[in-house]
Amino acid sequence: MHLDLTTVEVDTLDDPDDPTLIEATDLLASSVPEACLGLVAYHAGGYVSYLAAALTPPADARTLILRAVRGPAGLRAVADWRLLPGHLLLNGIAVHEEERGRGMGSRLLRDGHDLAVRLGCRALLLDVSLDNPAAHRLYRRHGFTELVRSSWREVVGVRAAAPTSIRLVNWPAFAAHHAVYGFGDLTVRTAAGEEIDLRVVGTAVRVPAAPNGAALAAAIGPLVGVDRCFSAAPLADGHPADAGPELARFVRMRCELAASDTPNVGVLPTESLLIDKEDETLRRSDR
Repeated sequence: MHLDLTTVEVDTLDDPDDPTLIEATDLLASSVPEACLGLVAYHAGGYVSYLAAALTPPADARTLILRAVRGPAGLRAVADWRLLPGHLLLNGIAVHEEERGRGMGSRLLRDGHDLAVRLGCRALLLDVSLDNPAAHRLYRRHGFTELVRSSWREVVGVRAAAPTSIRLVNWPAFAAHHAVYGFGDLTVRTAAGEEIDLRVVGTAVRVPAAPNGAALAAAIGPLVGVDRCFSAAPLADGHPADAGPELARFVRMRCELAASDTPNVGVLPTESLLIDKEDETLRRSDR
């Protein structure tokens, strides 16, 4: 039986011990494009524990907010919001297949708008796959406009690449996070002194869209057992000429809130807010 959308309520998943967090993780993981399965934090083995930890601080101290619709048959829809300076980012949104096409997504977006107003944000942000035109149309109807497009590509030749010389800047913190939650951001320093963040999910790693991407993955391979590597970059910047097949394209979209709705708070420059799924993150972050 479908939920009655005239009476449905959206509430916050607030209890770290709530078993609904398992359903929320599974539902959010199902929203990722098929070619990207295993590449975002929603697919990490310990992501449920990560959500539970994120819900442990007092509500007014959190930057992760899960808004959900429940029904007699369990979780029906969930929106994963991340509070950034001046912005509220929709890190992920998913509706149970039995409830799709009935306005549940619009209900969560309206709820997110109200949440952003209460939090004093000036705009909403989200990323959407170009392979999901229905979602793209939905977001446009709710006032979102396109900012920039990005591309994810496989990085090939990791096993054959000569490892580049690196230093591990934050290995203890990364190793602990990865061991408990199944993902993490490893900062490495090259011989030239450049510090680079590598997102590791299980044994998949995201590297910069640069000629040394495969060499970076080869360098950390013995430590984390890398078996898949990809890069993400704005379409305007492009990938190296020898990049592998494209996995997906995403669009970063923004919805400005009316000035009368929100207080005058500082806003980060738009170009500084392009983050990858998980962002999770992919931090699309911490997906």
